[in-house]
Amino acid sequence: MEDAVRIYVPVSVSYPALETVLKSQLTGEYIPKPEEGSDMLPYAQILDVGISGSNTGANEVILRIRIRILRTMLKRDNVDLYVLANLGYENATQQLFVQQFHLTSRTSSGLFNTGLEVLVNKVAYNQIIKKARVNLSQIISAEMQKANGMLSEGLEVKGVRLMGAVNEVRVQNITPLPDRVSLSVELTGNVEATVLDLTSILPSK
Repeated sequence: MEDAVRIYVPVSVSYPALETVLKSQLTGEYIPKPEEGSDMLPYAQILDVGISGSNTGANEVILRIRIRILRTMLKRDNVDLYVLANLGYENATQQLFVQQFHLTSRTSSGLFNTGLEVLVNKVAYNQIIKKARVNLSQIISAEMQKANGMLSEGLEVKGVRLMGAVNEVRVQNITPLPDRVSLSVELTGNVEATVLDLTSILPSK
């Protein structure tokens, strides 16, 4: 039977690990990104990116995006934007990504807040969505190798020895927690079971 066995493994990814990748992909980006041959000045440039857990209880994370304003209409130099973001996962590419977000922080200036909302929600939205992606292939591959290593030697569980190989790894669920992002990983494969102790698997009297 093809992929007869399914094993679920919890995998955790720390926020510092995610932050390192996001910094490398977003820092220095202009908003919007200048088109070749265009002399239009961008609105802003991303200086730094941070990510942390949220206490909203809605499976969200907090993104902190420090930007430098390049147009004088907003009349400030560097600004920290705090936005709530939902995470998604794409099994085909093994990438964790920002699925959607919205601005939550406010400054004391109503005019400035309006400018920020336009900048983030209309101008920067698609650009950040496309760039804020983290490839988890190395983590997923490590879990697959670990499972195959145990199965190749024979994994004993409650009087049964399992031998075989994992064929596919898929993420089933993503749960942002205060200190990390938890992924529920499903391993599917073909496994042969040898019963070593019947008393361990038979129901008790």
